[in-house]
Amino acid sequence: MIKRKNSRNLFRETASKKGLLLIPLIVVIELVYVLEKIYRLSKVEIREKIEGLETLPVIELESEDEVLEALRLYAEEDLKFGDAMILAKARISGIKPVYTFDKDFKRFPEANMM
Repeated sequence: MIKRKNSRNLFRETASKKGLLLIPLIVVIELVYVLEKIYRLSKVEIREKIEGLETLPVIELESEDEVLEALRLYAEEDLKFGDAMILAKARISGIKPVYTFDKDFKRFPEANMM
């Protein structure tokens, strides 16, 4: 991970230039993995940390609405983050039904089990 001091400097420098730092979706997915598996944070803590990044004026999350919905599903519905991203993408895009072999989706009305 980036050292806190280095990230603060990066944020300040970006803000002074009125720039934005884009966090691609794949980086969010990797960040969730590292925070969960390496740092052993709870799903609620992970959600709070990533939502905290999103509030910084120099940060832009790719697919922000989908990421925020996925974080909600991940923490509140106890889904794996990848599954939460699939469901969030479907919901925000209005895609129904979601066809899946994954039994974790059984409890969601938009899912059709294969």
